[in-house]
Amino acid sequence: MFNCFLKRILCLIIVIKFVNIDAAITGNKGKQNWNDTWTDKLRRDLLRFYDRHSRPVIGDNLTNVTVNTVLKYVDLDFQNSIMTINAWVSMTWQDEKLLWNESDYGGTKSVNMAYDEIWMPDIVAYNSADGHHDETYGKINCVVRSGGQVHWIPPAKYRVFCNVDLTNWPFGEHTCSLRLGSWTYDGNSVSMQINEKINTADMISLDEGCKWDITKVTQRRRVESYSCNSNDIYEDIHYSITVKRKIPAYHSIIIIPALVVVFLTLSVFWLPPESTEKFMLSGVTLVMICILLMMISSNVPIMSDRIPLIVLFYSNSLGMVTLSMVFSVMLHNLAKSKQPDHKVPKYITQLLNTKFGTVMRFTSLKTDDEDKLLDESIEDRSKPPQLKESQWYYLALVLDRSMFIVYLFLFIAMVVYFLK
Repeated sequence: MFNCFLKRILCLIIVIKFVNIDAAITGNKGKQNWNDTWTDKLRRDLLRFYDRHSRPVIGDNLTNVTVNTVLKYVDLDFQNSIMTINAWVSMTWQDEKLLWNESDYGGTKSVNMAYDEIWMPDIVAYNSADGHHDETYGKINCVVRSGGQVHWIPPAKYRVFCNVDLTNWPFGEHTCSLRLGSWTYDGNSVSMQINEKINTADMISLDEGCKWDITKVTQRRRVESYSCNSNDIYEDIHYSITVKRKIPAYHSIIIIPALVVVFLTLSVFWLPPESTEKFMLSGVTLVMICILLMMISSNVPIMSDRIPLIVLFYSNSLGMVTLSMVFSVMLHNLAKSKQPDHKVPKYITQLLNTKFGTVMRFTSLKTDDEDKLLDESIEDRSKPPQLKESQWYYLALVLDRSMFIVYLFLFIAMVVYFLK
């Protein structure tokens, strides 16, 4: 009996002990191990009933969003006609829900807010090449001041369509546009503003490694309506960005090979008419031009509205080299002519004995009368046929030199046309 009583007493003590422990734990819940700062109290008071999905204005007041952009990096994709822009975008607006008296919070003048805690203007690129805008801006905090001014300066990456003119590829300048505006708020709710005092130099701060130079940037505010909702007006900021490629490497890739093609093509006409090296040199030039055209085609879209001048140059050079090979075949057969009974016509001989013919072959071509005198003074009667063969050789030589002049003028004409 006594043992049962002791057991009951012991069980009661254990139950009371557990109840006290549980009460202690429950009583400590919700209590922090540090003291609230003024910032903690301010953030708690500001965000207590804050709805970040509603525009923070009283009544129908207009929300002015001032946008300033500093360009950090640009790249132009010719194949897809897309410009990639990395920038720091500064946005400032008034949030009438985030007002406080500095003296009530220990003189706190500003507080940081996460981008997903307060209302944000849905500024997007109207001419974006991406189907989503979630990753356009970096997840950066905002700075809110006691007067309700919100400053947000996130890094941004835009990919916009750009109608590039490839006529002077890889040189020349290209102008693309970036249009920023609110996607859901019309001009009666959100007004886009710019700082007119900002200079172009203040909008450009390119990082090292960028292969493009920005030669000009302009910004202007536009107001327009769209066919999907013609009753409402929408405001946007239109940036016009003109870029120029940094071209030192392209001198080696484009200019020098073009000069090599010209020199090789012209060199063919200075080889002896009967030499087979003419065909080898022309063949090497053809292969070189084909490789260069394939290299260019991998960097330039085939469906471009305008053909780059460098492509026209190599295409014309390809045709000219092909014609020079055909011409070399004809001159090769002419220089190797073994028909002593067929002499060069007299009118051609007279023409080639002029100053022009002399310059072209650097010697004089014998006329028929001179051939007869020379035949009579030569004891070996086997040489007149060789002399007659040499006349055809000299004619081939003159024609070769003449084609050199024609091709030289053609190349000069192409260079003048492409550079104008």
